[in-house]
Amino acid sequence: MPFIKLQFRPGINRETTAYTNEGGWIDGDKIRFRAGLPETIGGWERYSQQAMLGVPRSLFPWAALDSSTYIGAGTQLKYYILDGGTPNDITPIRATTAAGEATFAAANGSTTLVVSDTSHGAAINDFVTFSAAVSLGGVVTAAVLNVEHQITSIVDSNSYQIQIAVAANASDTGDGGAGTIAAYQLTVGLDSAILGSGWGAGAWSRGGWGSAADVSIPGAQLRVWSQDNFGEDLLICPRGGPIFLWDTSAGLAARAVNITALVGSSEAPTVAQQVIVSERDRHTIAFGCDSQFSGGLRTHCWSAFPAKRPCLTGMSQAPQTQLAKSGWGLAPSSSQRCRPSSRSLFSPICRCTPCSLSAPLSRSVLKKWRRASL
Repeated sequence: MPFIKLQFRPGINRETTAYTNEGGWIDGDKIRFRAGLPETIGGWERYSQQAMLGVPRSLFPWAALDSSTYIGAGTQLKYYILDGGTPNDITPIRATTAAGEATFAAANGSTTLVVSDTSHGAAINDFVTFSAAVSLGGVVTAAVLNVEHQITSIVDSNSYQIQIAVAANASDTGDGGAGTIAAYQLTVGLDSAILGSGWGAGAWSRGGWGSAADVSIPGAQLRVWSQDNFGEDLLICPRGGPIFLWDTSAGLAARAVNITALVGSSEAPTVAQQVIVSERDRHTIAFGCDSQFSGGLRTHCWSAFPAKRPCLTGMSQAPQTQLAKSGWGLAPSSSQRCRPSSRSLFSPICRCTPCSLSAPLSRSVLKKWRRASL
C-alpha cells in the first residue's frame, strides 16, 4: 500500500468535533504554530543567576539617558535595581545613629550578639549595617561587625539581637568602640497579607484586652511597591510608606533617598499609597498622601510639574509648596506659567483632588488613575 501524505491545517479548532474537524487539530498543550507546523513553546529563561532576598512582587523596566536599561524589583525585604541581571541593593536608609550610640555585647561560645541602641525602632528581619566599629577583643573583629546584618530578635525598644559568622570567645568583652554607627534600612513588610481585624488578627497579646487588633504597625502588612521613572531617575513607594528617589547619575552603589531629605524639599508628602508619573507631561502624582494641614491620610494627590510647563487650571494650590531634587520655585496662580528658580529641576507642587481637574491629563495618567485602588 502506498504512503499517503497527511496535510494538517494549522491552528486548533475546538468549535467542532474531532470527527468533523478532518485534517485539523482539535487539542494541544504548550504549543504554537509556525509556518503552518506545530512546535513546542519555549520555556522560561532565568534572567539572573544571583538570588534576591525576599519575594519580588513588583518589576519595573526603564532606560536611562545613556541607553542603559534597568529593572526595578521590590520584595518584602528590599528593593533592587537589576543591571544586566545583577541585582543592586538600593533599599532606603530609615535612620542612622550618631557615633557610639550603638554598642555590642557578646557571650562566650555564642554567635548571637546583643546590640544596644536607645529607641532603635527596628523590627524582626530588618537590616542594619554597622560602620567604624572596632574589634571586641577576640575573634569578633571589625571585619565581622562592619557589614550588613539582619535582626533576628527584638529584646526591647532599646536592644535587639543579630547573628554573626563566628562564635565569640572569652576575649570578646568589648562593646565596639565609641565610633560605631548603625544605619537602619527601611522596615521590612510581610510576604503574605493579614486580613481582618479584631479577635484573632495579628500577634497574640499585642494590643490591650478587648481592643481591636491594629494591623497597621510596621511590618504587619503585605509589602507592595509602586514605582515610576521621572526621566532617568526612579521614584519608589512602599504602600503606606514614604516616597523615595533613586538618582541614576549617583550610580548603582547609591541608595534611594526620601524625597523629604532632598535639597530644597519643603512640605513634601511623608507617606503615600501609590506614586505614578505621566509619560507625556511628567506629572508626579501621589495617591493617598498625608494631608498638609490635618496630618491625616486623604484621597488627594500631590502633582509635581516639570519646569516650563503651564500649571493645570482649576487646581487648589498650596502656597509656596516646594519639593525637588535641588530646589523648587514658588507656586504661581493657575493662570500663570511656572517660573522655577534657575536651579530648579521642577516647578511647584499642587495639591488636588481628581474632581478639581478642569484641564485634561494625558490618557496614560487617566488610565493609571482609574486603576488606583483608593
